[in-house]
Amino acid sequence: MNRYKVSYYAHHFGTGHLRHAQKIAASNLFDLQVTSTGPRNNALLKGNLEYVNLVPDVIAAIPEPALPPGSFLHYAPTGELIQQRFAELNRAWKQFAPDVVMVDVSVEVALFARLSGYRVAFRRMPGNRNDPAHQLAYSLADTIFGYFPVSLEDPTHLEKFGYKTHYLSVAEPKDSSFSPGHDTSYTPGQQKVVVQTSLASAIPLEHLARAAAASPEWDWDVVGSVEADATPLPSNLRLHGVLSDPIPIMRSATVIISSAGHNAVVAAANCHRPVLLVPEERPYAEQLTFAVALHKRAGLEMVENWSTSVDWPRILEQAAISDPHALAKTLFIQPTNFNERLLDLLHATATDAQTSVIF
Repeated sequence: MNRYKVSYYAHHFGTGHLRHAQKIAASNLFDLQVTSTGPRNNALLKGNLEYVNLVPDVIAAIPEPALPPGSFLHYAPTGELIQQRFAELNRAWKQFAPDVVMVDVSVEVALFARLSGYRVAFRRMPGNRNDPAHQLAYSLADTIFGYFPVSLEDPTHLEKFGYKTHYLSVAEPKDSSFSPGHDTSYTPGQQKVVVQTSLASAIPLEHLARAAAASPEWDWDVVGSVEADATPLPSNLRLHGVLSDPIPIMRSATVIISSAGHNAVVAAANCHRPVLLVPEERPYAEQLTFAVALHKRAGLEMVENWSTSVDWPRILEQAAISDPHALAKTLFIQPTNFNERLLDLLHATATDAQTSVIF
């Protein structure tokens, strides 16, 4: 079988979508084109791939009017800028001639690719995505793919679109030190919390300070963005900012408190420490939905949000005695299995797609 040619559209908000593109590139299973906004980020996108820098689809000084509720699109600006962007995208596809366009993630790009005659694999993300736009994308896509196991899926999605959804899960990182045994090394009096925030937003300092002050017997270290304010720092709270490699400090934790963004959860899983999830606010309740699924199906402790009134000493002690490998066992599969699932997805998309779609 010849190598597939895959064009991967990476949404430009945050770095998560580009990180997924890099994981796809690392498989080295096919010829890859990545399309996104802005110059190529060589720190994230490594290896032999074609990168297409699309013109931005927004001008900050000219906000686009919101689409009416119930629209079949999420974001549809008009004018020369968006015309140029889609012309560049279509030209890149025509020159590269992909067998499959993987869309991570944009309803509008998926629709444009399908109407342009390309076979589309659309990314499934957690959250309440029953709005008309997401449902349109799921319906028109030849296949759907998720970077999580089917055990965490919403049953209503499985009932409607399970027949064409592929659950890739997460390839176990090379530096992971998985062991199936239950770690019982927790010792009261030697207690450290490491809080990992999402890169795309920041937790208000007052919430972190309140939690640390309520649990003085725990040392609190925070890696990631924090929304600064005038709140004084308790003596047991240290802010490290955004680190290029937070894994070493996270692995030193008695308990990791993590947001429930995909890449944050994967980083926490890679540390094999007990994890407490505190989802951050996102559209479609993305992080809250993912945290609830992990709580129900993997037994992870969670707090609904940082504003929730919590008995911090109690919940930290409860988290500390939980299985430190629960998250890794739920999310990770062997890289060879990930590659097999990825090839299955591409084969299903490239060969089993419908020749026409009725809207």
